[in-house]
Amino acid sequence: MRILGFEIGRSRAEDDVAVPAKRQYIAKGAQKRSFQSGITDRLTSKWTVADQTVNQSLLKNLRAMRARSRDFAKNNEYGRKFFGMVRANVVGSAGFTLKVNCLNQDGSCDHEDSKRIRKAYLKFAKPGNFDVTGKLSETMFDMLAMTMIARDGEVLVRKVTGRGFGVHGCQLQLLSAHLLDEEHNMDLAGGNRIRMGVEFNRWMKPVAYHLRIMNGNADMHGTAGQRYERVSADEMLHLFVPEEVDQWRGVPWPFAALRSAKHLEEFQESAQVNARVGAGKMGFFQQKDPEAGAPMGVDGEEDDAGYGGEGDFIDEADPGTFNVIPDGYEFSEFNPSYPNDVYDPFVKSTLRTMAMGLLVSAHGLSGDLTDVNFSSIRSGTLDEREMWKVIQNWYIDAKKMMIFPWWLTRALMNDDDLKKLPFTKFEKYDAAEFFGRGWDWVDPRNDMLAAKEGVALGVKSRASIIRANGRDPQDVWDELDAEADRGFTAPAVASSAAKRPPPEDED
Repeated sequence: MRILGFEIGRSRAEDDVAVPAKRQYIAKGAQKRSFQSGITDRLTSKWTVADQTVNQSLLKNLRAMRARSRDFAKNNEYGRKFFGMVRANVVGSAGFTLKVNCLNQDGSCDHEDSKRIRKAYLKFAKPGNFDVTGKLSETMFDMLAMTMIARDGEVLVRKVTGRGFGVHGCQLQLLSAHLLDEEHNMDLAGGNRIRMGVEFNRWMKPVAYHLRIMNGNADMHGTAGQRYERVSADEMLHLFVPEEVDQWRGVPWPFAALRSAKHLEEFQESAQVNARVGAGKMGFFQQKDPEAGAPMGVDGEEDDAGYGGEGDFIDEADPGTFNVIPDGYEFSEFNPSYPNDVYDPFVKSTLRTMAMGLLVSAHGLSGDLTDVNFSSIRSGTLDEREMWKVIQNWYIDAKKMMIFPWWLTRALMNDDDLKKLPFTKFEKYDAAEFFGRGWDWVDPRNDMLAAKEGVALGVKSRASIIRANGRDPQDVWDELDAEADRGFTAPAVASSAAKRPPPEDED
């Protein structure tokens, strides 16, 4: 009996029997409405369902990825181009610009102290003072460090102090990340743990780095013993861009593009070899008449059966000459037709895939501008520049701002000019600001007019425009003052708003 859709008179046992079928029905319906990417069927059976953290993946694959990324840098044309883009766009020819803004108690800028601190730092940044080898300036050091970070995924910077280490008693040492043994893992007494050569406390804060000791000729053969030097984290900077929280080691940047790069490299090599063979226009002599006799020799050489020796076959061809094919044989041409029309589309498609994996523009990676217009180049260039700015800001926070106070502590004690400053005002002098290189305008006229409009509307400052071009605003203003003292004045430029025609009267 059913009343308003409910069935009356059913026993409890009958209800218990009906529940599984109902639940099964709901489960099937829920599966249809669930996330399709989580369903395993015949089309997704090969898609991994292993939920691994980045640390678990690095533990298994870091050494192989680093080796392949280094091969990508050494032997692949596009790899060399990518790492060149990293150096040129993150560091640039002039390197990072330092601005020191020491403030007085009233909030005004102390220009004299700021110039004194900046002058001392520029002395520290010169070759012979900056790194322990005496070969690298700060800009060269940053270029090499960024190359190693992009190629290997990480780099180590050791802070070395003492007499004989530069004019200020402090220098930096650049160390390759392969000195950290990926297989050095153990739990220590007191709660610390070593993971892939890095020692962490219970909060996963790095407290020390266990570096391989390169004994004897290990630097020549690439093999190191199982002895380690423990270096406190206070003396070391471990630079890498993290992909997850509590990440142990860095990931080589080309990791998502290495497979495509390898396939493209082998594809192009095969196509080039095939094209070279096809350009040779080779062929074969094929015997058609069974009564033509045994195969003849080539150029007077006798075979094992004693045939030949008369030079009947033609094994060389000169331009403009014609020869006669021996009786009973015909010429079969071997003329590979590849590469064909699909070669360029395939290469371009693969390069676009690689560019996405490398986070750069396709035209920047390949240098091919045939299929792009101004609007697409401008859009792609601006997006890529934002990515370079992100890396610049990360490097400034991770390396530059960590090194400056460490250097300043020793410079105040060892620099002849800075000894005059009281150490009690350390916080006043620790006022560094670094910013990376800028870029020229993509559309100079329109971009400059837009910047001018922003200043006129009060939404952008002149200083921000100057910094966007990679320069220190104070340096620009000092140059303008110097030009004004020499009698040079800036040309008067009418406002773009004034050039606009007046609006038409509305009826």
